[in-house]
Amino acid sequence: MNNELSKVKVNNELDFCSVTDVEVKSVIEKALMKARVSYFLRWEKPGFFARLFTSAKTRIVFCINSAQIEIAESVVSELTDYEKDIKMLQGKSNNKIGF
Repeated sequence: MNNELSKVKVNNELDFCSVTDVEVKSVIEKALMKARVSYFLRWEKPGFFARLFTSAKTRIVFCINSAQIEIAESVVSELTDYEKDIKMLQGKSNNKIGF
């Protein structure tokens, strides 16, 4: 008897894009939800010295499944008003999972 779950790919998340503005985060979230793209957010806080000596902000990284990259690219490309606030990453996710 074959297990159907054995064919499922796991750990295939991509760091899709990042923002520092919470308003832009909300706009991207709404657009991805409307297009039914699953995602999760990783909040990267700047280190102590970065906060002390610079105006570093918390970076919000959108991580998506690699199977949905085309849909997500088309969704974000339509957000031309926020183009300068969105940094495209599209690299392998460096999520640190505890197991």
